[in-house]
Amino acid sequence: MMKRAGRHPSLRELPHWLVGLALGCGLLITGVTPASAQREVKPEKSSSTEEYIVKLSVLPEYSEGRYGTGHTTQILEVPFRAEWSVTDRLDLRLTIPYVWMRGRGDTTIVNGRPVSVVGRRPGQVTTEDGLGDILGELAYTLLEEKDLIPDITLFVEIKFPTADASDRLGTGEFDEKIGIYVTKKVAERWTTHVDLSYTFIGSPPRTALQNVFDWSVGLSYDATPQFKLSGYIEGATAVSRNQQKPLDVRFLGEYGLTKHIQLTAGGSVGLSHGSPDFTALTGVELRF
Repeated sequence: MMKRAGRHPSLRELPHWLVGLALGCGLLITGVTPASAQREVKPEKSSSTEEYIVKLSVLPEYSEGRYGTGHTTQILEVPFRAEWSVTDRLDLRLTIPYVWMRGRGDTTIVNGRPVSVVGRRPGQVTTEDGLGDILGELAYTLLEEKDLIPDITLFVEIKFPTADASDRLGTGEFDEKIGIYVTKKVAERWTTHVDLSYTFIGSPPRTALQNVFDWSVGLSYDATPQFKLSGYIEGATAVSRNQQKPLDVRFLGEYGLTKHIQLTAGGSVGLSHGSPDFTALTGVELRF
């Protein structure tokens, strides 16, 4: 096995405002969340009876992985997300991410995941950062949970190619996604989650990328009215023939600090070369 190329960057090499934001959120969470309570974080309905019209969140996530290249790629993504509940059933979401990536230039971000680039030889370790691909989502609750009927929400999402493709922060093409969220309470404190989606991937010139089917199965536990623990197994089909299928296990802890502030911490462990070796995230959501 090849040694990891290059050294890890110090905090001084990261954009200063990204480091401050990530550490600030981390300090908030470590002050109120147990250490055992650690993609995309799935939007979930609150376990309380409170209804919120607007939600604003920032969830910095750091990841490391080789993705079959033999060289480690480090990524810090800081997504700023706004959600507006237009009606009881209709939600609109907008995600504007900022991305920092360090590696040898042999990976690029496709469908929110780093993917090795066919035919590109690894070069010197470089660092790129900038605006990521902006996401717009519309979600409609088709059925609300009642008796044996689960909560079923349909959604469509458009990825706008705002990331710089020359810096490998995106493909420079539009993606369109359709999917479904299904949740069902199976006991007083336990809730199951199933998320399925299909993404039509836009391929850059002289590149053949495949459409992707994503899936996620999870279980959440309301430890207290304020504190929730969740675990998920997540996977997807490969975006190209030379890639392995992503597969990982993710854990989340969510703590309602006040009526209007929710803190989140989490992480994941990759089970294939198509996923990061590990990720760690922390963040805060404001609800009005």
